[in-house]
Amino acid sequence: MDSKTQHRSKLGTKATLLLCACDSNALGSEMTPILAVIALAFPGENVNLLVALPPLCIIPASLIAAKLSYHISRKTILTIGQILFIIGGIGGAFAPNFEFLLATRVFFGLGCGLVYPIVPTLISHFFAGQERVGMMGAANAVGSVIAMVFSTLSGTLAVIGWHVPFFVNIFFVFVLIMQLVFLPKVPPEKDLEFSRKANELSPQQKKIGARAWAGILLMFVSMTIGMVYLLKMAIFIQEAGIGDSVMAGLASSSTTLTALVVSLAFAQLFKHLRRSTVLVPMAAIALSFTLLAFAASPVGVFAGAIVYGVYLGTIIPYLQTALSGLVHPYRRTYALSLLSMAMFAGQACSSVYVSLVEGIAGGSTAALFELMAAMFAVLFVIVLVYLVATRRQAAYPYGDVTE
Repeated sequence: MDSKTQHRSKLGTKATLLLCACDSNALGSEMTPILAVIALAFPGENVNLLVALPPLCIIPASLIAAKLSYHISRKTILTIGQILFIIGGIGGAFAPNFEFLLATRVFFGLGCGLVYPIVPTLISHFFAGQERVGMMGAANAVGSVIAMVFSTLSGTLAVIGWHVPFFVNIFFVFVLIMQLVFLPKVPPEKDLEFSRKANELSPQQKKIGARAWAGILLMFVSMTIGMVYLLKMAIFIQEAGIGDSVMAGLASSSTTLTALVVSLAFAQLFKHLRRSTVLVPMAAIALSFTLLAFAASPVGVFAGAIVYGVYLGTIIPYLQTALSGLVHPYRRTYALSLLSMAMFAGQACSSVYVSLVEGIAGGSTAALFELMAAMFAVLFVIVLVYLVATRRQAAYPYGDVTE
């Protein structure tokens, strides 16, 4: 941790950053369980836009966050983003029509886009070494818990009425208060030492670098292909005659629970495997789709769901940790913003991707899963070859550097 940073409470700083990282988990977990109820309230409207619109807004907002951080304190950006997020979240409860509801989702996405890329940069600012790695994993774990809680609360409250579930976002008012109380003031990046000495940096230090770009590309590709699981899991269970929506919900919960456990163990995993950690999520998701493609009973479905949770619990904290160690602090916020953009762009492109490959799979979800398994097996080999080919560049030059 930066010795110059004065914390009112180090534990408070950690708790605040972990809860701030949950904004992205609230995007889908709050809305997905109530889509059917909203569809009944607004017949004829494309309710899927309520899920698709926020990620699209996150993409430009993440880039804006990176640009603003040079001139404005990242704590200020975080606060503005959290306020927009709260307005968009709670505002849905007061929507008189579908257009107003869509507008609240825009605020929701813009707020998340400002918050999400700033959190890992602040973790990198305040913490170094294994403490930083542990925080990256813990952020993913806490997000999994919030996703489970929000999903359960939202589905339960929807029985009262479609407006009511939006009030779960009151939780983020308390997160905002914690930001104001516990987060130390962080100067704009232009006032930090590494920016004042930018002229002394080599051209290589000022670049994001090929290895970091490879991580950003991997995030986009794996999210585009991997989201097929979330889009098609329930349909597959019904097509195969294995279960109903209840089983789909249980499978989803097992995925989230596994991701939680694996995220908590991420620091130790990264400590032992370092850059080879990336092989874990790649192998896990290839195996997950393989198990699902040949599942003929609930056992096969749950096995695939659990292994998919290993992928979710490792891919995001690994890439965030890797980029924070590969990119000089001078470019770190920008690089992590690009990573978040890649993640949400992949999620947004996933539905289009499914439409394109379903024709190849012949309309069968099981065949689609087989195709995904094959694609991730190929991606695993590509990543393995890349790791071997670049083994001389194994070090993370800024892995123990704070700003």
